[in-house]
Amino acid sequence: MKTTLEIPDELFHRAKTLAARRGLSLKQLVTIALEREFEAQTPENRSSKRKPAEVVASLHEFERLSDQISAAWPEGISAVDAVCGERRDL
Repeated sequence: MKTTLEIPDELFHRAKTLAARRGLSLKQLVTIALEREFEAQTPENRSSKRKPAEVVASLHEFERLSDQISAAWPEGISAVDAVCGERRDL
């Protein structure tokens, strides 16, 4: 569902910055925050299962970190190959 929200400029900029750092859209960040807020309000409905938006956010964060790690590896060497090589050297 689409809606329009008015929030203070400072809060908007902080939210956009946080979302960008986590590799999320503002929509995803707001969805996660609302899910957490409702979960905190209803302890009887808590479950150990993660909510879909949190899973998506975790995957985005993983992809972002994976891209950073890949950029640090020498060209043509996978992380698995590097770790295997290190283990052989032990």
